[in-house]
Amino acid sequence: MIKETATVVAVEGDKITVEAAIKSTCSSCQVQSDCGTGVVSRALAPKTQQLVLHSPMPVNVGQRVTVGVPEAGVLSASAWLYILPLLTFIGTTLFASLLFESFGLFHELWPMVPAIATTYFAYRGIARHLSRLDNGKYQAVLLQTLS
Repeated sequence: MIKETATVVAVEGDKITVEAAIKSTCSSCQVQSDCGTGVVSRALAPKTQQLVLHSPMPVNVGQRVTVGVPEAGVLSASAWLYILPLLTFIGTTLFASLLFESFGLFHELWPMVPAIATTYFAYRGIARHLSRLDNGKYQAVLLQTLS
């Protein structure tokens, strides 16, 4: 279980909205004071993300909580959203290059048009499919409240 500390920003029945700061890798690096990327990451405002989830326990607005996301969900969603579109891009590029060569078009950029289009539609379809899944392995859960 991947755990993160968040703050409750809204309570509506058994549903709560929590807000957590998105951490960059620069915040944990030891040489961030000497690195240009570290300077830029400190200069930009910290970003936050809000999640709506069910609360099995009573919480109040402003209370700190621990939220968990199952690793299996993160890994499978990453595979769906990164590996499958990449394989779609490579496969479409190979197929389109063979198809365009049969028409006498030998330039490397011709297969990129259908490859980019099919990869975009594959990504959008996968994202829509994953958002419609009501599977517990993709849902964040409230683990505990902090004092």
